[in-house]
Amino acid sequence: GSWIDLYKKVGTDRYAQSRLQIDRKKIRISKASAAYQMVWDLYSCNDTLSRNDIEKARERFVDVDNLRPIALENYVGKTFDIKEGGKWKRNEENSSYVLKFLRPDLAFAQLLRYAKADRYAYSVITTSSCVPDSVTTWRGVSQPLNPLVLEMKGGKTVLLFAYRTFNYLLLPTIKGDQFVKLSRECQPAELTAAGNKYDAAAPYDFMNIVLKDFLNVKKTDEGRCQLVNAFGENMLKQDYDSIICGDRFIIAHTKKGVDVYNLYLQKLDLGNALAAYEIPNCMIGCINVLNRNGDFYYDEMGKKMKNPWKIQFEVCGTVPHWTYSLLKKRGQHQLKYYTGGPGVTCEEDKRYVLSDCQPSDSLTFLDGKKEYRCNGNSWFLGALDVRPEWIRVGRNGKFGILAYDYKLPNDVEPKEGTVGQGDWKRPLEIYPVRTLKGETILPMVYDSIMMHNDGYIYFYKGGKVGIYSYNDTPVYDKLEQSTRYFYHIVKDGVSGWLDLKTNKEHYFSKSKE
Repeated sequence: GSWIDLYKKVGTDRYAQSRLQIDRKKIRISKASAAYQMVWDLYSCNDTLSRNDIEKARERFVDVDNLRPIALENYVGKTFDIKEGGKWKRNEENSSYVLKFLRPDLAFAQLLRYAKADRYAYSVITTSSCVPDSVTTWRGVSQPLNPLVLEMKGGKTVLLFAYRTFNYLLLPTIKGDQFVKLSRECQPAELTAAGNKYDAAAPYDFMNIVLKDFLNVKKTDEGRCQLVNAFGENMLKQDYDSIICGDRFIIAHTKKGVDVYNLYLQKLDLGNALAAYEIPNCMIGCINVLNRNGDFYYDEMGKKMKNPWKIQFEVCGTVPHWTYSLLKKRGQHQLKYYTGGPGVTCEEDKRYVLSDCQPSDSLTFLDGKKEYRCNGNSWFLGALDVRPEWIRVGRNGKFGILAYDYKLPNDVEPKEGTVGQGDWKRPLEIYPVRTLKGETILPMVYDSIMMHNDGYIYFYKGGKVGIYSYNDTPVYDKLEQSTRYFYHIVKDGVSGWLDLKTNKEHYFSKSKE
């Protein structure tokens, strides 16, 4: 709920009412942050009420005298069954509600089912470790919560659980703990210790968590960075030069290197890490690290991985399809740009004469092919974009890149036609052939130019290789991708590593190759 009502007895059958609310727009984490701390405000109401008035409002009345003293730290690290008798809403039969206390500032309400993966849609989520689909184990969904301690008279304590608003309430009654779901019906349940029964569900702890709701970077007055929770507490217990909150990792930079933490805020042993980058959209959280032993992939527990396990996305089939084709007609080089597919109601045929290309030139796209196909899902799936506006031109044994603008003026009128087979027909717009002149991106002085599968343009000259836009000229004796963000290089006979995110070279020894 949005608030909790508190009542203090001020006379015979008279109660003063106060209203407790969460305010997440009151205290900004820091001047440089758009995030706010979680604070709560207690508002006093003017009138007093009788016990009958309170009960008429259909409010669940709990007398503090019926509660026992507890401490939040006695719950941290423990898991509890929520015995709600099947009354709480669930999407899966034979599933169990569980309350897990991870840290003093973070707990999870989980809905777990003992099953194989074919009963759950886990193909597009990220977990902290591998759970084979064929294994029958605890799987589920987690709702992250901030535990809040409400201290009452006589040393009594009530625990509130909030995610943007109040969601649950833990009442430590004399008979035992009651866990109340703050819905319209205010549904109570019994809490019982579960021990290690649900340990196998740990990989799903942070499933679909929106990290910025629980952890943010605070800039200190000295210009340093802290990782703070929703209450503004420094969770790493030290300051860093910079901190990056990813989806599954916290990457903290010092002048000497990098510290990497998982979402449990455990510092991972990754050797003497010099650079680290999270790999997006993985089934198991994965980070790419460069240390003095080389470059590696690690999972969220700090174990080496051979390769990232990318999430397999399902996509829409009714999207546009585009085909770019390099043609040669009557001695002229042309580009055909065709739009079709189930995502359009009218197909389009556009053609361009590349006037500054000579008949003897050899033309391809940057991947060395004469045709490039893509569709409305390509960007979402991370398919290779060969930049079809850039044409690789070979002339007299040398190569360069010319860029063309395929955008048509608004006043160009197409010729109407149809396309199809048999009874199936659809409209086709055929545009007049236009003549284009390209802009030189790379002059035709290079021995070879080729876009590799990593999406970068490699250019070669005089036995050297470089990457366009990162290098002004080819400078490396050897350059090859080793992992997602790091490349093995040999420069002037010295072996090292290139961090393409920063374009910084790292050399750990002076051994010659």
